[in-house]
Amino acid sequence: MRRRTLTLLATPAVLGAMTVAVPALAGISILPAAHTASTKCFIAHIAKHRVRECLVRGPRGFRGLPGPAGPRGLRGLTGATGKTGKTGATGKTGAAGAQGLPGPQGPSGTARGYAVVQPTSSTQATAILAKNITGVTEAKEGVFCIAPAAPINAAEETIAASPEASYSSGGVPGVVAVNAQHTNCPAGQFEVDTYTAPSTPSSNYAFTVIVP
Repeated sequence: MRRRTLTLLATPAVLGAMTVAVPALAGISILPAAHTASTKCFIAHIAKHRVRECLVRGPRGFRGLPGPAGPRGLRGLTGATGKTGKTGATGKTGAAGAQGLPGPQGPSGTARGYAVVQPTSSTQATAILAKNITGVTEAKEGVFCIAPAAPINAAEETIAASPEASYSSGGVPGVVAVNAQHTNCPAGQFEVDTYTAPSTPSSNYAFTVIVP
């Protein structure tokens, strides 16, 4: 039985395999892939001979279909905030816009009385551009009494005064003050006093008065 088995093994296919394997026994390899990591070799017994045979890797198969996507990983930690950048340079000033149209005229003022008082001598004065001011007299040097029209009541109301330059002597304004107690004027009239600074009474200075 053993002899018959050896005869069956010694077929042309086996002889061809021996032809490839015998040089390997002599230490000479004619298969470059016989010693690679992908080649599987084994020892076969053929006709009382030990023959080293190797299985050469075949061609690579087709690439398989991609598998399903895996679950999404956890979100990473937020990174640290970066440093604030430098402030940019200030831009150039733009050109001036066109002048707007004039606005509508405002309503008339609410002053009930007003006048420009111009001294004409050391004892006389004139009311210019007056409204509800019936007369102006100079009681003494730098003391002016202003009579309002009804229903303005000097005993219960007040008056506002301010220096005026164009009608003053030499075009220079003086110091102007309202005397609320009007001690130098008749009852029912307002009193305005004018001075050369700091406190010298003078009839050289014009002024304006307004009754709110």
